[in-house]
Amino acid sequence: MKYTPLVAAFLVLMLISCAPAAPPAAPPAAPPAAPEVPATKPAEPVPPGPTPVEAKPVPTASKELQNLLAKADQKVKSYAYLELIIPTKQQPDRFYIKGTKAKIKLYEYDPYVAENYFDTVYLDTVAKTAIGRCENKRRCIWPNGDNTKKTWENLDYSKYITKTPYEFVKSVPPTATIIGPEVFDQRTVTKIEYEEGGKLVQMWIDDTYGIPRAVRIVPSSGQELNYKFNDLQFNTLTDKDVTPPAI
Repeated sequence: MKYTPLVAAFLVLMLISCAPAAPPAAPPAAPPAAPEVPATKPAEPVPPGPTPVEAKPVPTASKELQNLLAKADQKVKSYAYLELIIPTKQQPDRFYIKGTKAKIKLYEYDPYVAENYFDTVYLDTVAKTAIGRCENKRRCIWPNGDNTKKTWENLDYSKYITKTPYEFVKSVPPTATIIGPEVFDQRTVTKIEYEEGGKLVQMWIDDTYGIPRAVRIVPSSGQELNYKFNDLQFNTLTDKDVTPPAI
């Protein structure tokens, strides 16, 4: 059987139309999703802190003042003196001080009541106690009794304690001013002064022992006080001198 060109073309077209169709192309891949970012909370307001305060420099005593005030600790183990506080106390009591113990020989007033009379007070500055004793036999022994055999317990400590020279020198601030050398009670002293609580404090400090021989306190208004520590004696006392003797 002979095929004409027309038949051949027809056959080719039939073969092409009967061939299976190619599968459709896959759609393009979707781009990856962006990672989910958690929503951020707005920052909470920070309360304002305290306003910084500029540190003030701590006052420092001059070397000369430091050396003067250090002498009391370096050279004094015990001391005794007559105390006057003008104008409030113009009759002197004699103080004997060693460590935390003190003895006061009270001024002998006349007249006096023999039955209740004592002339010496022993202080314990730690326990804050005061004990009275009568030691001058001329005044303590009388026709109807002997007060040297008595002890007056539980006296009012605050009535007898006063600020000692050592306590005064320990209260001097580093801002104190050295005025210069002077002579007091035939001893060379250094005068210093400073302000304290609205008062002018002047002090005459022994150049050898660092203990004041006089203190003047001048308030802005009111009466001034003058402390005088006369007849100062240093480093002569023993524990026995400031301890009540056995009866």
